[in-house]
Amino acid sequence: MGAKVVAVVALILIGSGLLTGFLPVTSGGQACGSAFAEAAPDETAIAFYPDDGCTDVRSLVRIPAIVLLAAGGATLCAAGMLRWRISLARG
Repeated sequence: MGAKVVAVVALILIGSGLLTGFLPVTSGGQACGSAFAEAAPDETAIAFYPDDGCTDVRSLVRIPAIVLLAAGGATLCAAGMLRWRISLARG
């Protein structure tokens, strides 16, 4: 597999991680923001409210987003190393 193919796979993984992390999530019909950014409180919200489930949902979505980003970064490093080894072999 060529270094370009590995790099494309890495970019797909990174893009998927970013998309997963920044798409909005909901809990029980309530907007919770995204895995990486909390929703801005609306004007009717009470300042000190009990946990409404958003924390759990955001945490559950954050895990695969971080895994995808880490896998994409590692794959991109592997593509760089593969490219480097190929250039050394050609000499």
